[in-house]
Amino acid sequence: MSALTAPLSPAAVEALRSLELRIAAVRYRDAAEHCQALAASADFDGCLAAQDEMRMCRCQLEAAGRLDLIGGAA
Repeated sequence: MSALTAPLSPAAVEALRSLELRIAAVRYRDAAEHCQALAASADFDGCLAAQDEMRMCRCQLEAAGRLDLIGGAA
């Protein structure tokens, strides 16, 4: 049995896109704080995973033209 679904409205698509970008910004800030804490405890290897997360989120935000969400240039 397959469920019939209607396509999302343009407003709904935009709302989901905006939410996704805001979540990426929160993940970026969380990873940055985590990286600072790891660096303070001299866990430099642990910083690498946090930096990877930051880089992934930054690339997503940059591609969307929304670096302003993390304090960068738009």
